Amino acid sequence: MTRRDLLAAFAGAIAGPRFSWVELDLLHKSRTVVWPDAERPVSFGSSLKPFLVLAYAATHTTFPVVNCHGTRDRCWLPRGHGEQNVTAALVHSCNCYFLHLAKLIDRAALDAVCLRYGLALPARSAGEDALVGLGTGWQDVPLAVAQAFAQLTDPLVLGAMAECAVSGTARNLQLACYAKTGTAPCSHTPRAAGDGFVVVLYPLGQPRRVLLFAQHGTTGAEACKAVKGKIDFH
Repeated sequence: MTRRDLLAAFAGAIAGPRFSWVELDLLHKSRTVVWPDAERPVSFGSSLKPFLVLAYAATHTTFPVVNCHGTRDRCWLPRGHGEQNVTAALVHSCNCYFLHLAKLIDRAALDAVCLRYGLALPARSAGEDALVGLGTGWQDVPLAVAQAFAQLTDPLVLGAMAECAVSGTARNLQLACYAKTGTAPCSHTPRAAGDGFVVVLYPLGQPRRVLLFAQHGTTGAEACKAVKGKIDFH
């Protein structure tokens, strides 16, 4: 079966109102976009947290350690994640940690990161909630987000994304890769509880493919299950 056949089979298997995706083939410098209204910016939830790490690192030499108590700290995990360093916080997508980190980020440094990676600049009025992906969050278009992830080389960020695919929010992928998930308010009509996103960079070491996948009406962690078995990453 040719690569074209594989892509056609993938499209036929999951196409529909519940699923959207952008795939970048870095080796052959090609892309596949199956995303209705792909030029409309949407929130990607927690998916963009790796770029907050890069922005913070631009003006700091060490990262904080934060104790997450769960719901009272506005984290998605009711019982909390406990003590979190930056790696653990990325692996588990800890909102408490990133709300704290976002308060300390220099906005000029964040703008510089966005310009470097081709992301939309968050509005100056955007608070910590928007930056970490709560509410309507930090919005961008799907292709720009996929291309930004394709450029990632930072070892701390990639190491955390690799662990995310093993024991974190992207473990349902059951794939050795770099990954990050996100959950955002639904951008479809009719509205659902939310939309789930997952970014996959494959394989480990020197990624050749980038997949930004969205599933309507679920979480990023659950969207990983829809990716599994529906696309051949080999």
